[in-house]
Amino acid sequence: MTHSPPGTQATIKDGVVEDARSQKRAPGFSRLGKLAAKSGHAKAGAGVEPAQGESAAQQSTSKPRALREGEVANGLLNLEREARRAASESELGYLMVNGSRVAVQYRQAILLMRSGRSRHKVSAVSSLSAVDRNSTFIRWIERLATSRLADSEPGQVISFDVKADGRADDLDAKAYPFHNFALIPLTLRDGTVFAHLMLTREGEWDEPSLVAAARLCETYSHAWEALSGPRKTKRRLRSRALAGLLSVGLIIVAGLYPVPLTVLAPAEVTAANPYVVSSPIDGVIETIAVDPNTFVKHGALLFSYSDTDLRNQVKLAGQAVAVAEARYTQSVRTAFSDARAKRELSIAQSELQLKAAEYDYAKELLDKSEVRASRDGLVIFADKDQWTGRPVSTGERIMRIANPSKVELTVNVPVSDAIVLNDGADVQLYLDSDPLKSIKASLVSASFHATPDEAGTLSYRVQAQFDPDENGTIRPRIGLRGTAQLYGDKVLLAYFLFRKPLSVIRQWTGM
Repeated sequence: MTHSPPGTQATIKDGVVEDARSQKRAPGFSRLGKLAAKSGHAKAGAGVEPAQGESAAQQSTSKPRALREGEVANGLLNLEREARRAASESELGYLMVNGSRVAVQYRQAILLMRSGRSRHKVSAVSSLSAVDRNSTFIRWIERLATSRLADSEPGQVISFDVKADGRADDLDAKAYPFHNFALIPLTLRDGTVFAHLMLTREGEWDEPSLVAAARLCETYSHAWEALSGPRKTKRRLRSRALAGLLSVGLIIVAGLYPVPLTVLAPAEVTAANPYVVSSPIDGVIETIAVDPNTFVKHGALLFSYSDTDLRNQVKLAGQAVAVAEARYTQSVRTAFSDARAKRELSIAQSELQLKAAEYDYAKELLDKSEVRASRDGLVIFADKDQWTGRPVSTGERIMRIANPSKVELTVNVPVSDAIVLNDGADVQLYLDSDPLKSIKASLVSASFHATPDEAGTLSYRVQAQFDPDENGTIRPRIGLRGTAQLYGDKVLLAYFLFRKPLSVIRQWTGM
């Protein structure tokens, strides 16, 4: 392994570069022209393609020396101009790995950006427009660069033979054809190393080639700093381990922050204390006299039953009363002369009273065949066709009469989402018809036992009252649906986030 001083402070004994920063003596181009002419590359080309055409010795003798040096110098000036004109970091990185053959002879170039204190990530590869992060070659290059740079001083130019220095079981090193590597640092003006340019070739790296590569990387470093700025470049060098610890600390602190425990559940605006109109008798509903969601007055006809049987029962009961009355009258007349008739007088009187009671019952059932409103209000039921011609039993709920100005919120909280709710807890309603607005309400009651709701889900029924607005009127109307957010006691943010996962884990594991 060969270590040479950094490119910015390199001193070469043959006098090529004595002090790159002070620029006291840097003939540079004549020497670099010789190196480029020997390498047989005057322009940037593909990173891993083999040389074609004449040999380097033939090309060096085919043109005059001054002409060759002029072409190399012109190529270097053009390369420096293109580097300073790069519009983005990716464009400059592509130029680094593909255009550096003007000064240095190599077979493949790789740009590695520092990420954190010791990690290096491949940013560009010669002859490739994009880098595959999942490639085994890219991962091997990153591991190789990280291990080599960890054992060297920062800012040093490193050259090594990967096959000679590599491990015996390193299959990637054995399979890679260009085993001589060079790592040239790219530094900011304050000496901070932010990247490395890795060059590979078959032959061993000599001192002039490394000096030329270091001199070229000075230009790239200056162009990169002018393009991105030192702050943005240094931001990438911050330790990811420290950032990870800070992130974990912030997460822990945030997890201890108290927040109210909330739950979301489907909700519906319902009538407050509605009057339930139930079936007074067993029978078949013949007609519904009102339309759904209409306002009715007291005494208005709501619906009526089929009264054919009831009218016949009243007629038969009336005839039975007439027969019993005639029998009683006859018993009264004969009771003065007939002792037996006098004894049957009380029986005839009882039969008359019985038949009269049956008539009154039949008449009462007939009167109940027409159901009328017992108060003013809004009639609430689903559909007229749903009830017309349908047999109903006594006590079955058919419709409700409600005051449209008195409504409440009914929330069905699923058993899996149940939380502890106190009286007066805050409730926010987000209607499906207006999801951007919330309506405030206060919890009134919550059931202790879960019952199936309309969807068949086992849930707890929660009632809440709406807070009146400035005018004292209630905004939502009966029947509107939405999602309610119920607020419980304050808990830690960590418990709020992991309550459901912990519940599932406990159900599965029993821990």
